[in-house]
Amino acid sequence: MKNETKGQITKSRVLQTATKLINEKGFCNTSVNDIINASGVKKGNLYFHFPSKEELSLAILGQASKDFMAFLYDSLKGERPLERMSNLLDAVWEKQTKTKFVGG
Repeated sequence: MKNETKGQITKSRVLQTATKLINEKGFCNTSVNDIINASGVKKGNLYFHFPSKEELSLAILGQASKDFMAFLYDSLKGERPLERMSNLLDAVWEKQTKTKFVGG
């Protein structure tokens, strides 16, 4: 982690923990207390970074979108368009089957 502040580290830990729990249990079955207990942060710290569970879920979706777009971009390898598309589709299929289509 490159010179991250304590707050940035806490925010990142909450995002990672919440993402994992929501992927495993679903949004409705994951409580804020579940996230607090699993991440080890205090309730006030969580709410400082994310005023509500809904705001936290939007941050999770935003990060997942960025990560997936970077993954797609990195998968576009090859000289010809058809080769690049084939490599992209192969990479997506491999990733999704490896994770059993959980987590985006």
